[in-house]
Amino acid sequence: MISTTTLKCLTAVSLLGSLASPLHAWEPGAKGLDAAISSGDFAGYLVGATNWLNQKAPAKPDEPALAALLKDPEFRTVLDRRQFIAKTGADPLSAYAKAAPANAAFLGWLLKNPTAMDLYLEAATPTGLVAREENKWPLKTDALAIWQKVQQADPESKDGMYLKMAIGMGINPPPAEGSHSKIAIDPVKRYLYFKAADKQGELVPRFKGLTAWEYSKVFNNNGPTASDEEFTWGREMLRTFRPDLAVDNKVVDIVSMVWRRASPNPYTNMQTMLQGGGKCGPRAFFGVFINQAFGIPSIGVGQPKHACVAFKASDLSIEPQPGSVWKVVYGGGWVVSTLDGLKGPDFVEGIEARMRETQFSQVEHLRWLAAALTSPEPVMAVAKNIAAQKISNKIDLNATGKAEEAEAEPGTVAASRFGQSTPAAKPQGPVKPVGSGKADAPIQAAAGVLKVDAGAFFDTAGKAAWAGVPHVLLLDSYGGGRQVYFQQQMQFQWADYRIDVPTAGIYQITMKVACINVDQVLEVVAGETKLATVDIHLSFGLWQQTKPVGLQLEKGAQTLRIQTPVSVAAENHKRGIALKDFVLKAKAN
Repeated sequence: MISTTTLKCLTAVSLLGSLASPLHAWEPGAKGLDAAISSGDFAGYLVGATNWLNQKAPAKPDEPALAALLKDPEFRTVLDRRQFIAKTGADPLSAYAKAAPANAAFLGWLLKNPTAMDLYLEAATPTGLVAREENKWPLKTDALAIWQKVQQADPESKDGMYLKMAIGMGINPPPAEGSHSKIAIDPVKRYLYFKAADKQGELVPRFKGLTAWEYSKVFNNNGPTASDEEFTWGREMLRTFRPDLAVDNKVVDIVSMVWRRASPNPYTNMQTMLQGGGKCGPRAFFGVFINQAFGIPSIGVGQPKHACVAFKASDLSIEPQPGSVWKVVYGGGWVVSTLDGLKGPDFVEGIEARMRETQFSQVEHLRWLAAALTSPEPVMAVAKNIAAQKISNKIDLNATGKAEEAEAEPGTVAASRFGQSTPAAKPQGPVKPVGSGKADAPIQAAAGVLKVDAGAFFDTAGKAAWAGVPHVLLLDSYGGGRQVYFQQQMQFQWADYRIDVPTAGIYQITMKVACINVDQVLEVVAGETKLATVDIHLSFGLWQQTKPVGLQLEKGAQTLRIQTPVSVAAENHKRGIALKDFVLKAKAN
């Protein structure tokens, strides 16, 4: 990459030389560009473009004159090319072009495509104001190599959202393998994976409208990185186990289910991280991962002796920190945060600037122009004046979400140095659900088999350990129908079902259930009698069929209760069980 001092010297010499030549001897046509690409002489093209921009710049630049200049397609194209070459470096760019004919062809396409250049340069521009003003940030040919491979694999990536996705993959590619799973990750395959997932409706709808920079915060984590297979599991797990959370801004709430403790087992993938639990670091990593699995931009956040997660919400009004589209949760607010190499307040300021897309583009192009000029100060003054023309959102930088979970289990009364989340104006949480069953309409057997949908209970209750709603939750299943969720950390909870047993005898009960931790069970009770205990094996949040367990039933209409075991001790509370249905089948003699 050519230094600023060297470039100014080259420019000055070239300008002096140009006095003896006809004005505008260098022209920005395709012929000169093609010659530079084929010969690898990007240094010469950089000097010519710099001279040309100096000649075109107004002697007394003001905002209207510069705005008009940036609207000139030829001027803007040369400015983009000059910035691209200066930031990548003439020598690295020359080596990249000469390495393979496909590389040279890709550069020919890119440098003649103003839209692609604008998207790439603006996405790679640092978010922080200081770094943008210093203008010392580099571009890497590695990003071009990945981008080129994506384009070869998918011709649609030359335009629209797929172009932005390809750029995002280039500027922030994943590592070669999943951090814990060790499953190989290929940047091109990851691009195609997310493209397919979006087309299949697997991602949040707003994934289609992200910027190239935001796509880069979906494809790779700044901490442990997941494989494509883990992303697939993450979506299926949430839609199975907690479908109420598989809704855009609620996705991150599954972090509350990551048991806050030192995990008793090593992590071999994101599944085992959810199973074993972890303190702030793993919880932050899992929060970033599950957001990204649904196509939501997310970044790991560092705080004093703590880690948490930030994500882009669907709109500014979402709690916490209304006014900022990016939210930080499970720790302190923006004032104690560090992410993307920035302090939290600087990150928020930079994100607000990025959201003003037209202004951001104009300001950055003026910065690039100033960097090319022998007298940059007047243009920089105009750029700073435009940047200052903003309506700053009022954001409480101290506010946070789920601060009480930063250093303790959800629901505990242990104090956190980060305080407590600001309660919503109205009480939150589901009211006691009403099942679809009726006490006077017991569920009938068909061909001697009783199949009971979990949502068909007629009553539910329980006792919370610390706070919350003391009963099961009734949820809409992702694939249709309804399911019941036995909440974590409850002393006990139950749901009652009215059934009509055709004949007395021994029946075998099986359940369609899902859980994310080991040692989970449900009990079957009639009156004061416990009829059976059903072991629920670890399924990593996916549906499973339990092994048959025998129980004695009397003939006729009766109430059957499905419950978690009664336990006062917190260490014995169950960790959350999803129940879709259960089946009672008479045991053959």
